[in-house]
Amino acid sequence: MREYLHLTGMVLLTSLACSGTKPGEEDFTLAPGTPPPVTTDSAVYTLARVDGGYSAEAVATYTNTTGRSVYYQRCLPESEEPIHGVRRTGPDSTARTFLGSAWACVGGVPTGRVVPGAALGARVNLGSTDSPDAQPPITPEQRVGRFRVELALCARHADDSGDCDALPQAARESNVFELRLAGP
Repeated sequence: MREYLHLTGMVLLTSLACSGTKPGEEDFTLAPGTPPPVTTDSAVYTLARVDGGYSAEAVATYTNTTGRSVYYQRCLPESEEPIHGVRRTGPDSTARTFLGSAWACVGGVPTGRVVPGAALGARVNLGSTDSPDAQPPITPEQRVGRFRVELALCARHADDSGDCDALPQAARESNVFELRLAGP
């Protein structure tokens, strides 16, 4: 009986010691009027004509202003940049878009970690390739407009980045920026 009580007490103490509060959406919800935690290095980017397409790059920086660690999806174990995407925003948010690149990641890569007060940066390709055989043809309007960078930020650690428990969208998206074509 004494061994049973001892074992029960150890299980109880272990479960209490390991049961911290788990982060919820409220831990990452932004107060009204709070600037986005992801910022870009410019409010306007200009696509430059290059051989084979158009080129522009943004630097997006996430600053962890929460009191908790935030995690990020990554493609390779040695990567210190989060997986990210670019999406339209505003009145033309449903318009077709042709820019950026696609991710091709290996599996089983654990999430990276951003401790409270630390920052995480990502270089974001805003360019696009020429695609003369695309049907329907790609128009200049599909390469320009108002956009946001969205980082793959997670509320909890995951042994496989693909199992990310995503933060609310407002906690992982950047300020609005404009993407333009260079003049003639």
